[in-house]
Amino acid sequence: MKSIRNSGLVILTILFIYGCAPKVPTTNSPSTGNEPVAAAELPDKPTEKKEAYSPVGVWEYTVDTPDGGSSGVLRITGEPGSYEASLETDQFGTLEISDLEIVGTSMSGSIEVAGNSAEIEGDFDGDEFSGAVVLGDQVLPLEATRTSKGG
Repeated sequence: MKSIRNSGLVILTILFIYGCAPKVPTTNSPSTGNEPVAAAELPDKPTEKKEAYSPVGVWEYTVDTPDGGSSGVLRITGEPGSYEASLETDQFGTLEISDLEIVGTSMSGSIEVAGNSAEIEGDFDGDEFSGAVVLGDQVLPLEATRTSKGG
């Protein structure tokens, strides 16, 4: 009777140890999809949130035209979803950019130049902007450099 009792205790001890052991699938055991994931298998959590690009500021620009270069100031104010922009020119005064869209690091919009509609499009790269003014069938390269991050 004593040996049966000792055998029972040994079996209970083995079951207890087995029940407490971590369940780690082996390479040749079938996966049920419910196995715990080891910490080394978890993807890295981002440690810092990347801030969205802000084009706000004062930009000095030049546009290459058939008559030579034209330069001025591009001003961008506001915040995501409500940016406003204008071009300050010597020849045409201040031109408001309408239908302005700034998504990520790309910008597009429209201006009225001497009664003609023109499109502005391009991309920001830090404190640099490269794009074009499209006036009819003319594509005029536009380059700008941010001189101030204030509006």
